[in-house]
Amino acid sequence: MPMHSIHTPLTSVSTVAEYPLGVTFERINPSTQSEEVWIYVFNDEASASFVIGTIVMRKDGTATGHDSVIATTSCAIARIQGVAQHTIVAQSYGWIQRRGIAEVLADTGGLTANTGIIPGNAVAGRADDASAVTVATFGFATETVAGTALATCYINCLG
Repeated sequence: MPMHSIHTPLTSVSTVAEYPLGVTFERINPSTQSEEVWIYVFNDEASASFVIGTIVMRKDGTATGHDSVIATTSCAIARIQGVAQHTIVAQSYGWIQRRGIAEVLADTGGLTANTGIIPGNAVAGRADDASAVTVATFGFATETVAGTALATCYINCLG
C-alpha cells in the first residue's frame, strides 16, 4: 500500500533508514499538477552518488529489499527502479521518482521530444532514444536535448 504522507521532505537523505525500503509515496505535484510516485531506496554504490537525472536500478542478485545502484548501460527495463531527482550520496537512503514528470540525464546522443527512452549504451545511469516504437521503454522525452543534458520526461519505472 502506498503512503500518501511522509514526515520528511522527499529530498531528505540519511545514513539511517527513515522508512521501510521499497515503500512508495504518491502525490500530486503542485507545480505540474500531475501524479507522481516515489520509492524509498538505499544507494548501495561504494562511492558514487545518485545525482539529479541518474537512472537507478535494482542491484544485481537483489530479490528482496531495494538496494540500488546506478543503472548499467543497456540494462533491462524491468530492473529500473526510478530516477534520482536530487543527490543521494553513496551508502545512504533516500527517495527516487518512479512515475510522473521527472528530469532524466541524456546519454551522449541526446534525447528527442516525444520519443521513448531506454537506458543509455555509452554512460551508465543515462538515457537514449528508443530505436523504434516497438522497443520496451521506461518513459518518453517531452523535449529535445543535447547529449549529457537534463531532459524533462515522463517516466514509469517497474523495478
